[in-house]
Amino acid sequence: METYLEYLAVALGVLYVLLASKGNIWCWPVGIIGSGLYIFINIQHYLFQDAILQSYYVFAGFYGWWKWNKKEHHEEQDISRFSVTKNVWLMIAGASLVPLFGYVFARLGNSLSYYDSTVTVFSFIATWMTARKVLENWLYWIAIDAIAAVMYAVKGLYPTAALYVFFSIVAVYGFTEWRKQFRLEQKAVA
Repeated sequence: METYLEYLAVALGVLYVLLASKGNIWCWPVGIIGSGLYIFINIQHYLFQDAILQSYYVFAGFYGWWKWNKKEHHEEQDISRFSVTKNVWLMIAGASLVPLFGYVFARLGNSLSYYDSTVTVFSFIATWMTARKVLENWLYWIAIDAIAAVMYAVKGLYPTAALYVFFSIVAVYGFTEWRKQFRLEQKAVA
């Protein structure tokens, strides 16, 4: 049964990231369901931080769905960018939390605690950026997904590891697509 749930969660993850890369609002309900399945899967494999992360994804999914659905001046939310300084501060904040959460959750029996902490902390940041349609979210996802792929492979969750490799590839595509859209939006304003 657990294997079937993992395959279903993987399929929903693929659909989520493809829809998100196209800026399609339906990515959010698909992601909510997939994340709900991964909560259970991660608890079964002692990846407690990732179970917490998946819980966050469920709530963030509702936020993202609302945010993307919200129309200001009857237009869809535009893609924005963060400055280099803001990105550096986000990376410093994330990097400072990784050892703290890694240590705490290692004491609680979390498997691969520091990998899990890295994936969890930076995924919180990147999901918030995605919901706000910040272009650089895709760059964060490329790195996060690569680390997650290694973590899941070590745990023997090979379909999920493959999913995260796929996520990294799609994140490159998502960045390219959103960057094109951002440039078009900037030309339209100018």
